Amino acid sequence: MACPATGTIARTVTNIQSGASTPIAGIVHALTLLVIVLFGTPLATNIPLASLAAILMFVAWNMGEWRKFADLKQFRMPYRLTMLSVFFLTIVLDLTVAIQVGLLLAFITFIYRISSLSRYEAASAIDFPELQTHQGKIAVFRIYGVIFFGAVKLLENIEKELPSQVLVLGMKNVIYIDVSGMDALLELESVCKSKGVKLMICGLVHQPHDMAARGGLFQRVPQDYIQADLQQGIRTAVSHIN
Repeated sequence: MACPATGTIARTVTNIQSGASTPIAGIVHALTLLVIVLFGTPLATNIPLASLAAILMFVAWNMGEWRKFADLKQFRMPYRLTMLSVFFLTIVLDLTVAIQVGLLLAFITFIYRISSLSRYEAASAIDFPELQTHQGKIAVFRIYGVIFFGAVKLLENIEKELPSQVLVLGMKNVIYIDVSGMDALLELESVCKSKGVKLMICGLVHQPHDMAARGGLFQRVPQDYIQADLQQGIRTAVSHIN
């Protein structure tokens, strides 16, 4: 027995293969089926079941897109695992179960990929000569990627490398911060304050800047310790060195 989603997917695939590109195609298709059901049902009793079975097998075969399996070698293992899992679960169990598992696997893969792209690195004294005479007093880190619940460990690692006076974070390359990431950043600010280290934030743009404003970071960090440029931030930090 097919689940309700099967009919929806079959109609969608038929529309796409027929060249449809807008939601209007789905509306027309639904209205056409409604007319057939309302006025053509008596005639459908004369259609041989063998003919209907052949049509269904043909549609199912075209929906399979079997050529895609030959392309699996081009993709990473997580993508292969997701696609094959959905395929076999659709056959063995149910389409709804397959979609649920596929979404879960895709979600886990996405979290892993994004967290692996998020990183930080210490700024070199070669790039910023001002740091050469203040080693140990100032620490400068550039952060890349996304600060979210899957990458808060990044900020926790920075806590282990605090300098004695000023911590400078270059966040120009941070494209997104979620609530968990902002909580971790506020926690880092609290740790710095408890240890007498001043925290300077540089390069916040777009969504990270808005999240910092909503999260109250700007109320906890002095105005001159919020800089738009990392170079200017380092100069400000050096001027505050005791």
